[in-house]
Amino acid sequence: MNEREITQTIEEYIKNVSRVLPSGFETEDMLEELRIHISEAFSDKIQKKPLANKIDLLREVLNDLGEPKEIAEEFKRTGVRLQEQGGDDEKAFWLIARFIINMVVVVAASWFVSNLPDAGISFYWALAVFLVFGLAEWFIRARQMREASRIEVQN
Repeated sequence: MNEREITQTIEEYIKNVSRVLPSGFETEDMLEELRIHISEAFSDKIQKKPLANKIDLLREVLNDLGEPKEIAEEFKRTGVRLQEQGGDDEKAFWLIARFIINMVVVVAASWFVSNLPDAGISFYWALAVFLVFGLAEWFIRARQMREASRIEVQN
């Protein structure tokens, strides 16, 4: 089996896992960690059994991990535990910190754009435009987080 087929098999497994996971902020990070874990486990198997068929070794790794539904269930349990550990005070802190960082970026971007040579835009117009975009991002992200937590509560 060549490298392309191995990569394709791993990506197909990752895709199957992603289909059964709840959508949320940590999903992409979790899938990347899973990809790294599979690659490391596969490399270890190859080192331990250099003469074995690579596809058989990859199947062993994927069988050891379990079915995608099992991985999704473990992820959901872990996600719920992590959510329970972070209290309302911590959520409020990060909400406020994110808002402050967002506003600093908006003001800095407005200043930068208004000071470009031949920009022809005032600081206040740039500030207004960037505020609209910043607030839109803020509300979209808040909605995504609410939907992700609602999915976790249902599961």
